[in-house]
Amino acid sequence: METETLKLHEIKQSTQNYVVAIGFFDGLHLGHQALIREVLKVAKEKSLMPAVMTFPSHPLAVLNGVKTTSLTSLADRLDLLEAMGIEKVFLIDFNKEVAALSAQAFIDAYLMPNNVKHVVVGYDFRFGDHNKGNIHDLDHQSFALSVVDPIMYNKEEKVSSTFIKNLLTQGHIRDANRLLTRPFTIKGEVIHGKQRGRLMGYPTANVDYDHYFVPRRGVYGVKVKVKGQTYDGMANIGRNPTFDDIFKDSLEIYIFDFQDDIYGEMMDVYFYAFTRPEAVFKNMEELKARLDADALEVRELMKQF
Repeated sequence: METETLKLHEIKQSTQNYVVAIGFFDGLHLGHQALIREVLKVAKEKSLMPAVMTFPSHPLAVLNGVKTTSLTSLADRLDLLEAMGIEKVFLIDFNKEVAALSAQAFIDAYLMPNNVKHVVVGYDFRFGDHNKGNIHDLDHQSFALSVVDPIMYNKEEKVSSTFIKNLLTQGHIRDANRLLTRPFTIKGEVIHGKQRGRLMGYPTANVDYDHYFVPRRGVYGVKVKVKGQTYDGMANIGRNPTFDDIFKDSLEIYIFDFQDDIYGEMMDVYFYAFTRPEAVFKNMEELKARLDADALEVRELMKQF
């Protein structure tokens, strides 16, 4: 799959013809997958190259200068898009000048020079200055338009990145995974922590989760991939309230039957089940007893995955 960064005023005329889906595509969930399927269908019917036009970072992070969290990193999104059959990804170099473009100016700047012959968007797609542009601005242009209906979770809720984040906040991992069509995953470097778990017989790998969205505080059944191998494990998200000496949520993984030194290694953490919320214990002995029970429960639970 090819990627191309589009810088405003520096976009050259393309010689290839494209069908393009436009959006941020955080999570590439069922709703996004419906758009990608339409792109692939049109590409086959019209002999166009299937493509996606997106942003490296969330536009709000650029506009407001605030840290945003995502279900997927850019690298995750690119890997998923390639696996789905997308052959080209256009990455818009987003800034305040780009944000101020009218809907028509956006079309003229990004779609026309790239020979976009067909555009695929969701029914609620918004773009341009203050999101004033919508699907009507994409109609009656030189390209064809497909508007994809929402995929619904139930009669009231559509599948969206925000809805999936809400599920994760409540610990509803299995529902979130169903809408993602894969386990929710955090990828990061193994870093040093307080190393208390080692004293209780539960040495943990602390994972730097960077800009990933973090689910509800508590204990999870997970699988991890490190050094090319996959293992079952037990994850804890939280601030260790029993000791009350860290001020940012940590992601700690106890890997079953594992002894290797993996500091500095990259780890993929796949979430499968939420087992209990974060709790405060009277002392380390009480905490260890609960960890023993947690480990037995999670070991048994992970046999089904």
